[in-house]
Amino acid sequence: MGDRAYKDSVYGEFARIGKALSSPVRLELLDLLAQGPRAVEHLASSLSQSVANTSRHLGVLRESRLVEHQRQGTTVIYSLPPGVS
Repeated sequence: MGDRAYKDSVYGEFARIGKALSSPVRLELLDLLAQGPRAVEHLASSLSQSVANTSRHLGVLRESRLVEHQRQGTTVIYSLPPGVS
C-alpha cells in the first residue's frame, strides 16, 4: 500500500469513528455499555428513546466497531468489544 493510500485509509477510519461519536445519544450508549452488556430494550428505556431509534444509534456504533452484539433468542444484547472500556 502506497503512502497516499495508507493515509487515506487511516484518515477515513478517524472520520468514521468521529462521526459515530458525534451524537450525545451514542456517547451515552457507550457510557451505559461501559457498565456492562445490555439488551436494546434496557438501553432504550434508560435513554427514554424508542427501541427503533436506539437500534439505529447502535447500528452506527456497530458499523464503527465500537460495540458488538449477540442474539439470545429474540433479545439482542450489546456490549463493548474486548479491550474497549
